[in-house]
Parts: sequence; C-alpha cells; structure tokens
Amino acid sequence: MCEIGILSNYRPVVFSDNPFAMREVRRTGPVAWIPELNGWRINPSTTFPLTVVGADEHTARQIREALDGMVDHYYEDVAEAIAGVMVERGARFHEFEEYLTQQRCLYQEALAAARASIGPGQQNDEQIDSRAAEALDRCRDDLSMLLNGDYPSDTAALAVICRLGYANLLRYVATGPETAKLVAPGHRRRPGFESLVRSGLAIGEDRTAEIPARALLHTQTVKELQQISARPIPSRSRKKELAVEFLLGQEGIRERALATIRAGEVFYMLPLSEELRALDLRRLHEKMAFALDAAALLVETYLTAALAPTNTEYEGRHLSTERFQAHNISDILTCRYCRKMSGTSRCLADWDRFPFHFGCRCSLLIDSQ
Repeated sequence: MCEIGILSNYRPVVFSDNPFAMREVRRTGPVAWIPELNGWRINPSTTFPLTVVGADEHTARQIREALDGMVDHYYEDVAEAIAGVMVERGARFHEFEEYLTQQRCLYQEALAAARASIGPGQQNDEQIDSRAAEALDRCRDDLSMLLNGDYPSDTAALAVICRLGYANLLRYVATGPETAKLVAPGHRRRPGFESLVRSGLAIGEDRTAEIPARALLHTQTVKELQQISARPIPSRSRKKELAVEFLLGQEGIRERALATIRAGEVFYMLPLSEELRALDLRRLHEKMAFALDAAALLVETYLTAALAPTNTEYEGRHLSTERFQAHNISDILTCRYCRKMSGTSRCLADWDRFPFHFGCRCSLLIDSQ
C-alpha cells in the first residue's frame, strides 16, 4: 500500500492552472544522514544544504516528498504542509535556524547602532527599524515576522494542534469562529475545508439547518444583500454589518439567503470549544503564522537551489567548464550582498554556494561574453 503523504489534503493541479508549479523539480540527491548535525540532508546534490534535525528519517523523507510535490501542487500548499510537520513533530532545518539566529543578532546590533546615531528626542521607531533592516539579507518584505516571532511551544497549545491538525486550526482561526465561508466544489481550497468538517471544527451542507442566519448573510456582498432584502436598505445602513442587522429583522430572510447559495458550497466554523477558549488564539495564530513564513522561505530556497546549475543533477552539468554570471532582480528588496554579486562571472565549479542566502532571488546564467 502507498503511504498517504503530507500533501494528501491538498488538491493537485495541472501545470496550465498553476504558475508556481514546475514541469520538473530537479532531483537533489538521495536523503543522506549527516552525523555531525544529527540530521538528514534532503538536498545533498545542491550547494545550499538543508538538513532536517529533531525528527526521524521518515519525517525527513516526507518533507522531501512534499518539496518535490511542487510539480503538481501550489507553492503555498506545500509550505503549509511542511509548516505542519515543523510544528506537530518538532522538525527543524539546521541551516535555517543558524541563519535566523545570525540575522537576529545582526538586527539587534544594527538597532543599537541606529539608536546611538540619533540624538535624544529625535528617535523615530520606523526610521530606526528601517536603518537596522539594511544590515540584513533582506530580499523579502516580511522578514520582520521571522525576526520577532517564534514557533508554538506551549504544551497545551501543541496538544490541541496535534489533535486537530496544524492546517485545520490555522484555517479555522484565520476564517474565524461562527463564520460561514463559501467554497465551491472543485475549488483548490475545498479539501482543506472538508478536512475542517472531519476534524469537528466546522459543519458543511449536511447540517445547513444549523448555520445561523447572521453567518449566512455575511457571505453576501452588500449588493447581494440589497437584492434579497424585502425592503430597500436605508442609506445609513449600507455598510455590511449594518445591512446585515437590517435584514435580520425581516421574516424569511434565512431562507432567502440560503436560496442564493449554491448547494454544497457553504462551510460554517463552529463556535469556540471549551478547549480552544482556554488558549490565547491571537497569540497562537501569530506563532503558527511564523512557522508558515519559515516554511515558505525554506520552500522558496529549496526550489532555487534545486533549479540552479550548481545542482549536480542539473541536466546541463556537461557545461561544468563554462562561466556563469550572477543576475538579480535589483529592486527595493534586493540586499547589498546580492547587488554586490550581480554581474560576477565564474566557472560553474567555482560557485561553491548558491543561492547566496535564504530567500535569495538571484540566478546563474551562462556568461555569453
């Protein structure tokens, strides 16, 4: 029997529907044990190693399988699945944790220097943060969450996450309890909401009668609310919340709202259970979002390293004597190091580390000169 992978709750897509999918994610070598790190390297044929620590070989192979699943899955879904493994099983990536520690130290040193350079009474937190960020490998605009966040670690919260599932709880909290969501059959997010029903966090079409009228009305736009209202909505009530309150006073409004919803597309997030009320869900959501951001950066970097010509599985490896030049996007997010390296030309064998850092958006192209 084929084992169910960590992408089983995500709908596969064809290449033409998915601009982030690849026709091929190049092989990155067999998963290898690295004794000195007590972990499993999942991409040994690349020059940017990623080593799974804190987990067994089975987990490392599942992560690798999910990364290679970018052939027919959305990038965001792969990141969410890997974030779940990181939170539920405690898996970490050695090189990423080192990188994050280094960036946090650089950021704190830069903060101190920025504060010292601004006179008393002239300090501006936004200006200070901007100066400090310039010291980092800042090739993405959401690095601040990684600098200041952390993984979920509370024992009670982790127990709930493991029981309900990371992706289920993340989707439930993000959608909001006592909220209805319309997800059409066939939509790529559909399996995730069906999983919410199985986990007991939501109900679907078989229990539509239990969904409150307020939640149903909130799935409609203001224009749609106007169309199902028995009376014109007063101009002072044109805001969504006020319009919903106006319609709730009308007889038969629940049935009219249901009539506008296609069969099988409504999901209702159940009220908070006693178990969830005991948790600080706002703080927990921040920590779960941190794990998702970390996983997204790992996925992005794995893919860059896999597709780079420095990967020994590269189909153009016969070009090993050719010179390759570094190119970058050179936009406002490009870090100083990548700007410095842009245009650098070397023999392929001399590029001993590529990409240059996590989140690096540079590429290596054959030097035509």
